[in-house]
Amino acid sequence: MFGPSHSHKIWRMMSALIDARPEWADKNTFEADREKMLRYGTSIGISLEELFRMTDSDAILSLWTAAEAAQLED
Repeated sequence: MFGPSHSHKIWRMMSALIDARPEWADKNTFEADREKMLRYGTSIGISLEELFRMTDSDAILSLWTAAEAAQLED
């Protein structure tokens, strides 16, 4: 009736992200970096819908790395 829950998948993804970047355990730090990733992603042509569907922690970390590198170039 309600369909499968994706909470376990999300939990695993966030766990992997926090293992890689422990500072993301802080909500404010994560939200600031999330906004940076979203801004960067849209600036290179990725739609918000595609960004919001990202669940692969390696892809998210790659996006963060690229956003950080782009910020350093500015």
